[in-house]
Amino acid sequence: MNKSNSLVIKNVHLVTMTDHKIKKNKTVIIDNGIIRSINDSNIDTTRYKNVMDGKGKYLMPGLINMHTHLGDNPDDLTLYLVNGVTTIRNMWGYGGFKLKHWLFGIRVFNHLELKRKINKGDIIGPRIFTAGPLLDGEKPFLPKFMPLRSLKNTDIVEDIIKEQVAKGYDFIKIYHMLSMQNFQEIIKAAEKHHIPVAGHVPDAVGIKKVLESNVRSIEHLYGFINPYHPESNVKEDNIQAMASLAAKTGTWNCPTLVAHERLANVKRQEEFEHEHQMNYVSKRNKKAMRFLIKKSNELYVKKNVKGNHDYMDKLYHIIQVLKEEGAGILLGTDKAVPYVVAGFSEHLEMKLLMDAGLSNYEAIQAATINAATCLNQEKEIGTIEIGKKADLILTHDNPLSDIHTIFNHMGVIKNGKFYSRETCDALLKGIKKPL
Repeated sequence: MNKSNSLVIKNVHLVTMTDHKIKKNKTVIIDNGIIRSINDSNIDTTRYKNVMDGKGKYLMPGLINMHTHLGDNPDDLTLYLVNGVTTIRNMWGYGGFKLKHWLFGIRVFNHLELKRKINKGDIIGPRIFTAGPLLDGEKPFLPKFMPLRSLKNTDIVEDIIKEQVAKGYDFIKIYHMLSMQNFQEIIKAAEKHHIPVAGHVPDAVGIKKVLESNVRSIEHLYGFINPYHPESNVKEDNIQAMASLAAKTGTWNCPTLVAHERLANVKRQEEFEHEHQMNYVSKRNKKAMRFLIKKSNELYVKKNVKGNHDYMDKLYHIIQVLKEEGAGILLGTDKAVPYVVAGFSEHLEMKLLMDAGLSNYEAIQAATINAATCLNQEKEIGTIEIGKKADLILTHDNPLSDIHTIFNHMGVIKNGKFYSRETCDALLKGIKKPL
């Protein structure tokens, strides 16, 4: 162990997220980005160069956002990190720049290259797990010029899966308009090539079949609800059965409540415009948000159906039933939605999950060990244990009693490097946009 490069935090209370218990007055020794030891605070630390006194403070795992979109905003990576988000799952991957995509403001990053740079330490930001271009039906839900693969038949499915595996994508993203045949072929090919599948419940497949098909996670609770086709909503007397099936099959559920709350909610737009998080959004992206919320609302009005925000009480109820049945719940925000800002929206999502009936512990669990388990990374991240990566948040108070202490943290540790509150504030100051 290189003691000059180690980080020691002594006298700190640990919120390990292995259980509800607080491990008081511990000394954590971190070396080369790994938690090497956890001891009582009476051990000698004088031989270490970098020693922090955490007396009266709390250390918890870093947050994991399980549904986000890395678009064209280079500030997002920093915004995630300074807000305690140390890992993200990018739900729509893209491998290169195209002018027509840039003109529409969509996904101009090479996500695999971004992931490699972060892993090497060339740039700061959260760990990235990313899908490739999403898979949809012959007539996709979104315009074909966007980075997606529209599947006319099953012949090309396995080749697409093999290609995404070979390139290094972490999972397959599925979407609304897939046929039953293409969905089944995707599941078959993904299992053959050992890559998980996650995404929307295709309209032609339905939630029951998806829950029975080894899909890793369902996004937005679509399948339970479908605002575009409300006749497909799961009936009240069948919600428990579907929640029970999700628990039985181990299918994770990522509600993205903050996205539902904001997607087409023009009645609250003025409120959203004046939130603190909007200080870190560029004029260009503010214009995009205003355009998207307007067009989303117009779509619902034209179809004469309720907007996503009108389903909030029903979504709360579904989450409560999922919890009661023992189904796994994840934290995700869907940053592509208007007024969902990187780093800040995770805090909003945690509050909404608690409004839905989750305890502080359960809301944090959704953003730590649950997320790590869904990613098959539970041996690496998600809890504070010896041998795991040192992705951590230092807080003034116990987050199991006061969740707001996470949002006003004292510092973030990513891969063993400490970003103090002062450092985080300086980074935020560099991003803050003029009014």
